[in-house]
Amino acid sequence: MLRIIATFILIYLIFRFVTAVIFPLIARWYLKRYQRKFYRNNPEAAKAGERRKQEGVHIRQGKQGDKPQTSKLGEYVDFEEINDHDNIDNNNHRQ
Repeated sequence: MLRIIATFILIYLIFRFVTAVIFPLIARWYLKRYQRKFYRNNPEAAKAGERRKQEGVHIRQGKQGDKPQTSKLGEYVDFEEINDHDNIDNNNHRQ
């Protein structure tokens, strides 16, 4: 019984190691391989990427405290829920 439990623990640890270390390495290698193949077939895409790196493209982000102006959002309308079953019953009683 102890041997079975130890075997399962060992299998679990090997699986964790493979998924945490080995799989990302294989995936990274595989993606780099296809990236090189893509840039070899599309040299204009490689030039555009290099140009962007040289120009230093920056994305401006607003301050975290900035809130949108409420005057541009429009007017707030509070809708009231109407129960359709009550309206049907009231209409039947009125007839």
